[in-house]
Amino acid sequence: MKPTMIAAAMAALLVLAGCGRNDAPAAPAAAAPAQPAAPHKLRFLLNSGFSGANAWFLVAQQRGYFRDEGIEVEFTDGRGAFTAAGRMVEEGFDAGYGDIQATYEQAAYKPGQAPVGVYMVMDVSPSVIILPVASPVKEPTQLAGRTITGHGTDVALNTFEQFASKVGLDPKAVTIVPNPGNWKVLIGLLDEHRSDALFGYSSTSTAAIATAGGKVEERLRFFRFRDAVPELYGSALMVSPKLLHEQPEIARGLVRAVNRGVMDTLCEPQAAIDMLVAHNPDESAKVELGRLMDTLDDMGGRERIARDGVGDIDPARMQAGLDLTVAQRQLPRRPELGEVFDRSLLPEAAERRPCL
Repeated sequence: MKPTMIAAAMAALLVLAGCGRNDAPAAPAAAAPAQPAAPHKLRFLLNSGFSGANAWFLVAQQRGYFRDEGIEVEFTDGRGAFTAAGRMVEEGFDAGYGDIQATYEQAAYKPGQAPVGVYMVMDVSPSVIILPVASPVKEPTQLAGRTITGHGTDVALNTFEQFASKVGLDPKAVTIVPNPGNWKVLIGLLDEHRSDALFGYSSTSTAAIATAGGKVEERLRFFRFRDAVPELYGSALMVSPKLLHEQPEIARGLVRAVNRGVMDTLCEPQAAIDMLVAHNPDESAKVELGRLMDTLDDMGGRERIARDGVGDIDPARMQAGLDLTVAQRQLPRRPELGEVFDRSLLPEAAERRPCL
């Protein structure tokens, strides 16, 4: 047998001899595929249920923007924008959406526990005092001696002292009557001359008129807080101090996701409303689109948004509003600006300018 044939035969025998033996080195096991990290769960308190006035949160959720940031958000319907900050403290929510003036008050009474604004949505106060078109009250000072009705937790009711101080009206000269009724009930009080005026948001009251099939300009007039008290802002995305300081990257991801939802909603408002109605078929697409367009004005209007974007503040202006609120609401301490708003999580300005 030739040497090469002998070598081949010997190799084959060695292979066969190894069959069934356990002393041969085992082949390395295949590495298990890496498991994706579990999403970070956040409890989020809204100002109300989903509506045209906050549709960007639903957009961000349904388009997977929170998931992209490794976040899973559990939304809870709110009971009004002014209640959000207090409920965040008392009920331990990680994030929320509500009126920033309520955050000032929480920071004054419960320093270190109050939520912190991180993304300002409403650049101006959306609050109004609502009057019948035929009301003899033509100037805010003429509200003296009259009755204004509103929900006890209404933002306008709870920032009325700030408004009054700027228009020269003694707030004690006005009778304020809390009423928990819905907007059909409240507007009925005006129609029946059982109240001279109402506290509210213009978007909420106009939506109520539109739902009933009426024309707002034929029914209501408004004293707008934004005209009298430009120092006041409206609703903001807020986070708990624990989330902000212990997990700032999670908080930053939340802001990014919400900003994407806001940009999409402003660029494609009808698509956002279609998504809202698909989520809740009881909503009227026409009414909610109108509410969204009214909210656009509360965000500062198209020109300001196109120029400055959404989310940031003017520190000097917010400081003035904070000082005014402390003085007029007789708060026990003046919080520092950094206690109530933190700009450090905001995306770059170019990412916060929608295609209006």
